[in-house]
Amino acid sequence: MRNAAGPTSHPGWAAPIAPASRIFAVDVVRGAALFGILVENMYLFGADSAAWNSAPDRVAFAVMHVLFESKTWTLFSILFGLGFTLQLERLGASGASVLPFFLRRLAVLFALGAAHALLFDGDILMLYAELGLGLLLVRRLPTRTVLLLAVALILVFPLAHLALPDERLAGPDQVRIARAELEEAKRSDVYVVGSFAEVLADNADAIPADPLEDIATPESGLSVFAMFLLGCVIGRSGVLRDVAGHLGAIARVRAWGLGLGLGAMLVERVLHVTAGYDVFRAQAGGPEVTLVGDLLFAYGITALALGYAAALVLAANSPRGKITLAPLAAIGRLALTAYLVQTLLFTTLFYGYGFGQVYRLGPLAVTGWAVVFFAVQLAVSVWWSRRFVFGPMEWLWRSLTYLKLQPMRRRTAPTD
Repeated sequence: MRNAAGPTSHPGWAAPIAPASRIFAVDVVRGAALFGILVENMYLFGADSAAWNSAPDRVAFAVMHVLFESKTWTLFSILFGLGFTLQLERLGASGASVLPFFLRRLAVLFALGAAHALLFDGDILMLYAELGLGLLLVRRLPTRTVLLLAVALILVFPLAHLALPDERLAGPDQVRIARAELEEAKRSDVYVVGSFAEVLADNADAIPADPLEDIATPESGLSVFAMFLLGCVIGRSGVLRDVAGHLGAIARVRAWGLGLGLGAMLVERVLHVTAGYDVFRAQAGGPEVTLVGDLLFAYGITALALGYAAALVLAANSPRGKITLAPLAAIGRLALTAYLVQTLLFTTLFYGYGFGQVYRLGPLAVTGWAVVFFAVQLAVSVWWSRRFVFGPMEWLWRSLTYLKLQPMRRRTAPTD
C-alpha cells in the first residue's frame, strides 16, 4: 500500500509520495483485489460448507472458487511486495535509512493486525508484517534468485500436502455430516452464543500469526512470501513506471496468465467431479490425484492473479478505463481502511451480538451481501478520496511510520 502525501524537503529523510505520483493502475488492481478478499473472508462463516448443495448455491460456490478463492489474496500479496520494492527505490534515491523506516512501518502494521485479529481471526496484516521482515533480508539478492525462490516456495504446499495428507475423506455422507456440523455450530460456536468480550478473548489465540501454520495448504505463510517475492520482481522490472512502453509484454502476461490460470482451474474442477479432488474440503482422490490437483491449484492461482493484474493495468491505461475504473482506484487508495471496515460490516452481519447470521447464509446469499457491502464501500471511497489525501487508517499508519502527523484534507481535487 503505497504512501500518498507531500514530498520531503529534508535530504536523507523519508516522506510519503505525492498524490500525483501514485500509479493509478496499481490502485485499480488493489481495489479489485479488495472485493475478492471480502468474498473469501465472508465465505469462512459457513458458506464454504458442503452442506449448501442446492443448484444456485453450487453455482455461486463454483464461481467463487474458480475466480476468487486464493487468487485475490495472491494478488494482494504481490502488490505488497511491489510496494516494498517501490518504496525501497525511493528510500535509496533520498538517502534515507532503510531499516528504521521499514521496521517502524511493519511494527505499526503488526499492531493494527493484532487489534484486527481480536475481531476476526482471519487477519492477514500480522502475517504481512512478520513476513515483511523476510523481504528486508532478501532485498539485495539478484532478481533471478528472488524469482527462483518464489517458484520454489509455491511448490512447498503440494509437496507438504503429499507428505502430510488430509485425514478427512469424502464419502456419500459428506453433505449430511456437513449439515450436522453447521447445526452444532449454530448451537455452540462462540460467534453465535458469545458476547463481544468472549469473541475477543477467543480470537486472541490468533495473535501472533504463525507463518508456518497450515504449511500443507495453498494459503500458508510460505505461499504468501512467494507472492511478496513475485511483487519484488515486478517492481524491479520497471514495467509499471512505463506502461506505455511495455504494452506488448503486459498483453502477453494477460493472455498467458488468464489462459493458463483459467485452464488450470478448469482441469482442477474436472478432477473434482471425476476423481473427488478438493483443495480445501474433504476429498476422495488418492495421492496422485491430490498432487496433480494441488500443483494445478498452486501455480494456477498465481498465473490467474498475474493475468487479472495485467488485464486491469491495460484497462486502466485506456481513456475509457480510466473513467470506468476510477471507483476501484479510489477504494484502492484506502485499502487498509477498507479492509478493516469490511470486517466491521461482515462481523456485524454474522456474529451473535449483531444480526446473528453466521452459519445461516449459503454461498449465494453471502455473495449477494458481499456485492452490497462493496458497492457501499465504493461510493464512500469516491466521496472520501475527493476530500481527503488518506483514509483514516492510512493516515494513522503513515503518521506513525514517518513520526509526523500527515495532512488529511486535499487542497485541490484529485487528478485521477
